[in-house]
Amino acid sequence: MGSSSRTIMWFRRDLRIEDNPALATAAREGSVLALFIWCPKEEGQFYPGRVSRWWLKQSLIHLDKTLRSLGVELKVIKTQSTLSALLESISAVGATKVVYNHLYGNSLSLFAIIKYGVCCFDLLELYGVCSFRILQL
Repeated sequence: MGSSSRTIMWFRRDLRIEDNPALATAAREGSVLALFIWCPKEEGQFYPGRVSRWWLKQSLIHLDKTLRSLGVELKVIKTQSTLSALLESISAVGATKVVYNHLYGNSLSLFAIIKYGVCCFDLLELYGVCSFRILQL
């Protein structure tokens, strides 16, 4: 990959660094922007309580410190639309790929991102085997 290639590592519920298949894939691709998007409106009935929000904040602080020690920037966005924030981030950094760990029950349609011309890699780790599907039209 050329040095101008930029990959977004989209952190969602899986905030681990070690043994993270999506982060490992992003790191192999070149320059990485780590991204966490929180959209309270999209949480619906699963909106986290006070203690869960405290835990999330502390976890993001720890994730940011750890990523910085590896030379990776973490951008945290609070928004009204996850899809809009993701598309804006892709445009802002000129990303050509978005990688993320599989999230069961995710209702966000990624086809809008694919139509934008960005490859999406949905990594699924099952029983120690790392596989992924490349979402394309």
